[in-house]
Amino acid sequence: MKVALSALLLASSLFAQAPGTVQPSVDLAPVGKIRIAPGETRKVELDFRVKSPFHINSNRPKSNLLIPTTLKLVSPKPLEVAKIDYPAGEDQSFPFSPNEKLSVYSGDFTLYVLLKAPAHAQGGFHVGGELYYQACDKNACYPPKKTPVDFDVTVQ
Repeated sequence: MKVALSALLLASSLFAQAPGTVQPSVDLAPVGKIRIAPGETRKVELDFRVKSPFHINSNRPKSNLLIPTTLKLVSPKPLEVAKIDYPAGEDQSFPFSPNEKLSVYSGDFTLYVLLKAPAHAQGGFHVGGELYYQACDKNACYPPKKTPVDFDVTVQ
């Protein structure tokens, strides 16, 4: 598998897309109003869509050579991002290595963020960050990208 992945990484660095061709992207669906009572925790769904015909590596790819999808969030104190849950990837094989399965996200996938509001918290908070990923199609992988992630939380 390492040989096939190394060949894929080398090949992807040699392929340059012509202007006007489809570029990989991952979009975040609008996040609705989020309200948390002081002293409570709340699970927030972040829904993403990988543009077809691309896929991205899951958060736990099956090789150290692959870049995992990661979400980094920053919240103002006292609001806390306590945990981020990633879905399991879907095992798929691709023409560059038909006997190996890779753990990927394609189409729609959801990340769950657990937010904690201390008992003394009150007011509006802006949570921001980015989803870091590497998109691939059936022939090549593209340079890693970032998708901004922003949403507001009201504690009351």
